[in-house]
Amino acid sequence: MTTATVVLDDARIEYTDTGAGSPVVFVHGAYVTGALWDDVIASLAPHHRCIAPTWPFGAQRQPVGDGVDVGVVAAGRRIIALLDELDLRDVTLVANDSGGGIVLSALGILGLDWSRVSRLVFTNCDSFEHFPPKSFAPLVKLCRASGTAGALALRALATPPGLAFFKRAVTENGIASERDPAIFGGFLRSGEVRRDAVRFSAALNPRHTAAAAPAIEKWSKPVLLVWGTEDDLFPVSHAERLAGAFPHATLRLVEGSSTYVMLDRPAETASAIAAFIAGPS
Repeated sequence: MTTATVVLDDARIEYTDTGAGSPVVFVHGAYVTGALWDDVIASLAPHHRCIAPTWPFGAQRQPVGDGVDVGVVAAGRRIIALLDELDLRDVTLVANDSGGGIVLSALGILGLDWSRVSRLVFTNCDSFEHFPPKSFAPLVKLCRASGTAGALALRALATPPGLAFFKRAVTENGIASERDPAIFGGFLRSGEVRRDAVRFSAALNPRHTAAAAPAIEKWSKPVLLVWGTEDDLFPVSHAERLAGAFPHATLRLVEGSSTYVMLDRPAETASAIAAFIAGPS
């Protein structure tokens, strides 16, 4: 594994680059780092080049600063810009949580070149009018209304009780505390990074995912949905609706998993992605 940094639209993006073969690029959600995917990458890396950026979604190592756009459209553009910067081709793009909402929203951005992407994989994530999910909407509204109040709320979420609440909301099996520094990164360590997280949270809006609906219906490339069945944030009905909207989508349910399928069921998640990339046998 190597770690590198690239600057995209004035934002420094750290990423890990592991393995060799057809590239798989990962998109995490809010308040976590690319280390969220480590268990899945360990299974895929023998046959695939796995690139896991830590996007500026509120857990990056260093704050990006108030002058850098961390909104949904900017995030979508950076994802495509990374593929261009690294000259990646035949990419499988894998997204989770609010990262999935960002990728879906990006499908609707005019002018983005998706030619480097051959496949999309969505694990439990935002879609359509669910951006953010209902239970996190009050936090997003607070961040939108007041940066100070939002920062206080996220500071509370970064405390041990707050983090325990967050883990319960997104996993069935929990997250071992020794993995917290890697997975939650700057969200735990830095008030400045949490201020970036406030701005990122405030920008989440269902108008972005709703506007992408026509682009979803026109997407001609294969799509896989790997969806945990025990998820109160993104229930299976969301996956079924999304699978029905894409012309060429396959839904694979993962029993005993919540939002973070890559942590609850890493082997099954990796196996599903690998089989999808390999195509029909």
